Amino acid sequence: MLSRSRRSIVAFAAGALVLLLAPSRGHAAAFALYEEGALGMGFAGAFTAQASDPSAIFHNAAGLAFLKGTQISLGGTLITPSTDFTGSDPYPGSGRLETMDVGSTPIPAVYVSHQVSERFVVGVGWNTPFGLKTAWTSPETFTGRFLSKSAELKGFSVNPTVAYKLADRLAVGVGLDIRLTSVTLERNVPVVNPFTLLVTDASDVRLQSDTATNFGWDLGALAKPTEDLSFGISYRSKVKQDFSGTATFTAIPTGNAQLDGLVALQLPSGALPAATSIDFPSILSIGAAYKWKDWTLEGDVDFYGWSSFASLPVTIVNRSDLSSSVVEDYADTHQYRVGLERQIDETWAVRGGYYYDESPAPAQSVSPLLPDATRQGFCLGGSWRQGHFKVDAAGWYVKFKDRSTEGVERDGYNGTYTGKAITLGLSLGYTF
Repeated sequence: MLSRSRRSIVAFAAGALVLLLAPSRGHAAAFALYEEGALGMGFAGAFTAQASDPSAIFHNAAGLAFLKGTQISLGGTLITPSTDFTGSDPYPGSGRLETMDVGSTPIPAVYVSHQVSERFVVGVGWNTPFGLKTAWTSPETFTGRFLSKSAELKGFSVNPTVAYKLADRLAVGVGLDIRLTSVTLERNVPVVNPFTLLVTDASDVRLQSDTATNFGWDLGALAKPTEDLSFGISYRSKVKQDFSGTATFTAIPTGNAQLDGLVALQLPSGALPAATSIDFPSILSIGAAYKWKDWTLEGDVDFYGWSSFASLPVTIVNRSDLSSSVVEDYADTHQYRVGLERQIDETWAVRGGYYYDESPAPAQSVSPLLPDATRQGFCLGGSWRQGHFKVDAAGWYVKFKDRSTEGVERDGYNGTYTGKAITLGLSLGYTF
């Protein structure tokens, strides 16, 4: 019985440590974020061929070249998701209902652009291209607590950017993507009680990474063949993020002194050093925009290179028995975005849009840590401009397609996830 208990401890502890730096839920596909400016949000993110405010630093660096003077955009997004899980047999059981509770998460965004000359513009952005978190209600009794009770991927990108007009209607831009990211995961480690043959909670493990800094790049082009028609293309490179961190184990008394003694002999205590890496995907965006009278219409297609997230290796220093690699096998995906704006007068504008976002995760990778699903978003927004000031606001209603694990989730935790989210964005702009 003791050998069975030992195998259970090692297997689940290794699984926990493999999840050390696994990412949390976002609101573009998988753990990506696309809410990087309220003006673009009002177009459902279809902004590559316009990029007409300082958030061009994210959407299409070439758009900076058409901005005048010095412009500042301050704002952010508040994301409020809701996720339920309904279990299936044999585990955690047919009809078992679990609920995620993460509250509301603010995502700040700051952009500054400065026109150096008639053709040359520089800028810098501060935003969050990947992130958010998962947290399950009643974590100590949550049926998936041996996989994840809570997780958080947090950080930001600093994006210095330059843009240049090759001609009056043609511009290019390039930027450096400096990523600073950290991850926290908390879960319970189970053990099989050799006296009752029942699974019980043996330890809480909190996995915390240091803040990692890595680099990528982005470039874009924007062409305006006529006053009414524009085309844009933008590419953001993948970024390999290398992390180091610790896993801290805290024993949970089982009520049986003999079992507690056996667990203490087998389970690591205190903090263990760990290391892993994640290949964040590349993003290619292609868009076209057309203006007629007081209307503007844009459509974009985004290509996410999620196949870079093929596996998640974790090395535990001096513990080869706990080092392992989880196969993720994410697939490359597309997003389809369309937005429409009506300019009411010189002060007011209203807009709306729709997007469809494919999930890259195969069924075996859908878990309490990252319950990813294909989603669609319905968007409304508007602008108010007076003199040098501008206010942009937008809201998204995001509906997730019901996602079944199809009975093949890698840890045997099977069922169906359902979800939705409300996203509110606000940007305050000023032109000097």
